Amino acid sequence: MKSSRYIRIARSMMQIIKRARIPLYLHKTSNHMYTVWQHLILLALHQYESKSYRKFVDFLDECIGVQQYLGLSKILHYTTLQKVATRMDTAMLQKILESFMIHARIKKIFTGIDATGFGHTQASYYYTKCIKLRRKFVKMSAISDMKKQIVCAIKIRHLQRHDSVDFTSLLYKANNICPISTVVADKDMIQKRTMSLHIVWGLQVLFLQDTRMSQCTGPGGYHRKMFKRKEYDAAIYHQRNKAETIFSVIKRMLGENVTSRKISM
Repeated sequence: MKSSRYIRIARSMMQIIKRARIPLYLHKTSNHMYTVWQHLILLALHQYESKSYRKFVDFLDECIGVQQYLGLSKILHYTTLQKVATRMDTAMLQKILESFMIHARIKKIFTGIDATGFGHTQASYYYTKCIKLRRKFVKMSAISDMKKQIVCAIKIRHLQRHDSVDFTSLLYKANNICPISTVVADKDMIQKRTMSLHIVWGLQVLFLQDTRMSQCTGPGGYHRKMFKRKEYDAAIYHQRNKAETIFSVIKRMLGENVTSRKISM
C-alpha cells in the first residue's frame, strides 16, 4: 500500500535531520516528552498545511499514520509548537539546508542568486487600499543550485536594502557547503568587491549584459572585457530563471504572506 503524502514528507525530513546530526534533545534537563526531531517534522507539516497552530493540532489528531510514524504517545498542545518555533536557532535551520545539498550528492554548485518579497500583514489588499495603509514586506535573498533547484542559504531582511549587500555573504555560506563553479545573477546583485571572488575562488560570474558596448557597464571592467572576448554565454546565464521557478513553487505551495510576527534567518 502506498504511503500518504504526509508520511513521505515526514520520512524525507527524518533522513535529512539525521544527516544533519541534530541531537534528539537540546537540554539534558528538559522533560523529554517530545524529541527535537518530532518538533521539526511537525513544524514542516504545519508549514506545508498553512494552518494555524490550533487547527493543525486538530488536523494532527486525525492523522493516525503520522502519529504512528513519529511515535507520538499523545497529541501535543498547540502552544508547544509555538514555543519551539520561537526558540528555533538559525544555525539549526542552516544545517538542515546544508543536509539537503549533501543528500543530493552535489560535487560542485552551479549557483544562482536572486531575491523576492513576501507580504507581512494580515490585512487584505482591499482594506489596505481603502485606508491607504502601507503594506509591510519581508525580503528574502537566496542562493540556490540551478541543476537540482535546491536552496543552499538564505538571508531575510525586514527593511529595504540593495540586493548586492547580501551577495558576498551568501556566496561564502554556499561555498562552505560545496565548491562553487559558476554564479549567475542579475546586475543588481553585482558589486565591485565581488569581482575579486572570481580570481580567488576561480568562479565564473555572469550577469545580464547589454549588446551595445557603448552602454555596457561592469565593475572594474571585468565583464566588459569578458564580453569583448565572447566568453559571455547567454544560455548559461539564462539558467538563472530557475531561481524564479524556486520562488514561484514556494509561494504556490506555502503562500506569499508570512503570518509570523518574529522573523529571523
